[in-house]
Amino acid sequence: MSTRTWMRTLFAAISAVLVGVIIAACGSSSSSINLTGQQQIRHVFVITLENENYTTTFGANSKAPYLSQTLASQGALVQQYYGTGHVSLDNYISMISGQAPTPETDNDCPIYQDLKLTGTTPDGQATGSGCVYPASIKTLPDQLKAAGYTWKGYEGDMGNDPTREAATCGHPTLNTTDLTQSAEAPSAAVPLGDQYATRHNPFMYFHSIIDSPDCGQNVVNLNKLTTNLQSISTTANFNLITPNLCDDGHDSPCVNGQPGGLTSANTFLQKWVPIIT
Repeated sequence: MSTRTWMRTLFAAISAVLVGVIIAACGSSSSSINLTGQQQIRHVFVITLENENYTTTFGANSKAPYLSQTLASQGALVQQYYGTGHVSLDNYISMISGQAPTPETDNDCPIYQDLKLTGTTPDGQATGSGCVYPASIKTLPDQLKAAGYTWKGYEGDMGNDPTREAATCGHPTLNTTDLTQSAEAPSAAVPLGDQYATRHNPFMYFHSIIDSPDCGQNVVNLNKLTTNLQSISTTANFNLITPNLCDDGHDSPCVNGQPGGLTSANTFLQKWVPIIT
């Protein structure tokens, strides 16, 4: 199994765990009960993690016991769930759009460039080369908005170094090198460092999102989540949470001195899942 194929399994597992818990939290109001008395899902939270295979992540010797034992026992662990590509970006793009990799997204798009569309297949697959899809290619957020639902993207460290990316809707200038391909260590200029990675933020690869005012309002730093959770009115229906390169398990060790890998991912989940639920 490649280092990326596990990400889909983990994505599904965490989604199921969080949704299962959040249904109970949101099911107390009459608006969340349908005519048959069944509880309906009103808020979904997805947390993406990276870079270890299924056995290492969920096996008996896992370094992430909160994920592999506590959360897995509270929800549903979905197996036989695979990635659409080997690196990061191709999988993230598929998560919110169903689009297959291009040669560039299959290489994490070191140059943040427009996708040159040559056509679409009958089932909606875009054909061409490049990274950022034209506005005609729609996404899950586009569908949610059209149906009257809300969405948010919460990005760890986004905007810590404003010379690299903005704190909302943070992405490189089109047709330039993506400076977020590697983590930035803490310094006098950037005391917290900056471990945000554009390639882990799939919203940034669709003009239907980045050219819309919704991007600045909905794709924000993770530090906004706690405040938004204080009210149902500011809690989106769909929430995609992307930790920084250390907290998502991608880097190990990390530029800020943390261990990274599953150890840091486990710590992240222990902090944030109780806040969400």
